[in-house]
Amino acid sequence: MPHEEPPEKGSRRPEQRKSPVRGESIAFLLLAGVALGLGAGYVIDRLAKTSPLFLILGVFVGFAAALYAIFLETR
Repeated sequence: MPHEEPPEKGSRRPEQRKSPVRGESIAFLLLAGVALGLGAGYVIDRLAKTSPLFLILGVFVGFAAALYAIFLETR
């Protein structure tokens, strides 16, 4: 069995390093989640003839879904 030295304090594995692509994907997830929630809320509001109720609710649900997707992406 080869002897592996423990990583230095503060060092990261290569897959945990920050990269611009990862930041862009996180920004896209956040924007897409809010936009989808906004769109779904707008459509439901139009069908149910309620003014901004589902629009606002859709934004919050989309934001929560985006945060969950970001959590899964960065885990």
